[in-house]
Amino acid sequence: MSLVGGAVRDILLGRPAGPDLDLVVEGDAATLARRLGRVLGATVTVHERFGTAELELPRGRRLDVGMARRERYPAPGALPEVAPGSLADDLARRDFTVNAMAFGLSGPDAGSLIDPHGGRRDLADGVLRALRDGAFAEDPSRLVRAARYAARLDLVLEPGTSRAARAVADDLDPGSARVADELRRLLAEPSAPRAIAILASLGVSWLALAPPAGELARRVAALDAALARPGAPPVPAWALRLGLVADERTLGNLAVPAWAAGVAAEARGGTRLAAALARDLRPSEVDALLASMPAATALAALAEGAEPVARWWAEWRDLRTAVSGADLVAAGVAPGPTIGRALRRLRAAVLDGDVAGREAELALALQEARR
Repeated sequence: MSLVGGAVRDILLGRPAGPDLDLVVEGDAATLARRLGRVLGATVTVHERFGTAELELPRGRRLDVGMARRERYPAPGALPEVAPGSLADDLARRDFTVNAMAFGLSGPDAGSLIDPHGGRRDLADGVLRALRDGAFAEDPSRLVRAARYAARLDLVLEPGTSRAARAVADDLDPGSARVADELRRLLAEPSAPRAIAILASLGVSWLALAPPAGELARRVAALDAALARPGAPPVPAWALRLGLVADERTLGNLAVPAWAAGVAAEARGGTRLAAALARDLRPSEVDALLASMPAATALAALAEGAEPVARWWAEWRDLRTAVSGADLVAAGVAPGPTIGRALRRLRAAVLDGDVAGREAELALALQEARR
């Protein structure tokens, strides 16, 4: 049994291990996973087709146990066909040399680094190298993964790898679920602006890569700061960032969930909202603008400097007047749209400081209802 993949790479780089660990065994991975699950008290999910299993561990950690296997891709971007193999086969099927290392946990290789493709040397040289010719052709989503790893690990693409990536950049299909999933992972990382710049340099044309890397980094940081403000709605950061790099046409073609494409499209409206909020507005006017505005649009406007958004979240959004619809009915107002109109007028007056106290509020609401 061996520890493989990103955990080995990150240990060699002196980086903390992520929440997921990958184990490979030459044999029956499902049986081993079930045994580990009983010992660790973990939930086990077996994927028979690929000879893998997942163990859900406490505190959000996950252990993946896989059968050492060989792979072949029947068509570019298709799911691979798998067959049992050796550890050497399993490492040889991977994407980049820095991900094709293992550390023996049992058997004759216990305690040893297994590095048949020079991954440790490439890490030392700061190079990201595809494991073999045709790696991008068999799985074009590896192009997005290459940009993600290069940005996260501060690596440069080896010249042959760069040429191979450029050769398939025009054929990268945004409608592919694998490509879209890799893009989601890329956008969720702190190094997303540099990764997007790498994709642009490789010739991926379907992203609206207008902002230079430095400007994109500034805008991503501003979005992150907006998300961290008190009262900010919990919108996934990667979907907001998608709105910075994908135009409407691209969003229509991307194989991301409809809600994520919607968030990205709404975020693209932040510039117009920020311009509207830059005028000298009364609190009630800000309230009228933001009450029905999508959360992503408001977040993007705040990221562009529209501070009234933050004040609305903190002070005005949850304002409750002292007078309710029931009070108006008790005062003789017939139920219906008149009550809604009166309460909206009352809310605006309270926000703007034009009325204060229950008696004054009731008088104003009744005046509006009877007008």
